[in-house]
Amino acid sequence: MKEHVLVIAYIEENDLLSLQKARDITLSMDPTLDVVQFIKPSDDPQVDQQKQVEELKNALSANVDKVFEGAVQVNTNVVISDNIADWVAEYCEKTAVDLVIKAGHRSESLFHTPCDFKLMRQIPCPILIASHKKWKTKANILMAIDLSREDEIHQQLNTSIMNWGDKLSQITHNPLHAVYSIPIAKPLLEFDVVEKDAVLHKKGPEAKEKMTNLLAKYDIDSVTSHIVAGPPDKTISHEANALKSDLVVIGYVDHDGLGKLFAGNTAEKVLHFLRTDCLIIKLPSE
Repeated sequence: MKEHVLVIAYIEENDLLSLQKARDITLSMDPTLDVVQFIKPSDDPQVDQQKQVEELKNALSANVDKVFEGAVQVNTNVVISDNIADWVAEYCEKTAVDLVIKAGHRSESLFHTPCDFKLMRQIPCPILIASHKKWKTKANILMAIDLSREDEIHQQLNTSIMNWGDKLSQITHNPLHAVYSIPIAKPLLEFDVVEKDAVLHKKGPEAKEKMTNLLAKYDIDSVTSHIVAGPPDKTISHEANALKSDLVVIGYVDHDGLGKLFAGNTAEKVLHFLRTDCLIIKLPSE
């Protein structure tokens, strides 16, 4: 069965980078590919929105033809909606989408928008949020692995992260790295209760063994592993920057009720500090 990929296009001043990334990622998948662009509803009776939609459809089709050059069939659509996340979530449920790619031009001061986080929380499938930066010549992919828990849902999440990392590595021909951050609460570091080096020295060997055992389960040619210590939102983004990774694959686990209020979500915290493409792997709620 073909994979179904939905691309949310945001094309400003004929910037085609978002579509080019979608093309590079999806071409070898031979997917069912839908590209949709959104326009906000207008309350102005003088505005002919249907005309706007037709004009945008023509422009979007032309840009898709320019980028994909007929290599795959692409379905294009322009939707009038002021709530992208709700529309996409409903679309994903109805059509069983396997991957959502959302890209767009963002300023240096704001990489992830409120819409990005709503999409992460609402859609049931993985979502790749692409930055407005070209991939480097010698790029690499960083997988953020969680070895702190051994329950079924986190094992499934690690498996999905590894599978997607391997798939994207084969598509892009870029090497794979895996990182696990031994968690340390920020207050413990801020008040000098513990030191990162001491935690790494004490817990690092066990974490390294767990990582080695996990990687051994997968038929992946080569993965370079990294064990760090500290608040994961800071350490994972720091490692991605140090490795000059162009794509980070990270898991997202829903937390219900008080768990969400107190714990939040590590993936969301990490994304606040990342300035790279991010593939967020979503599994059902605990």
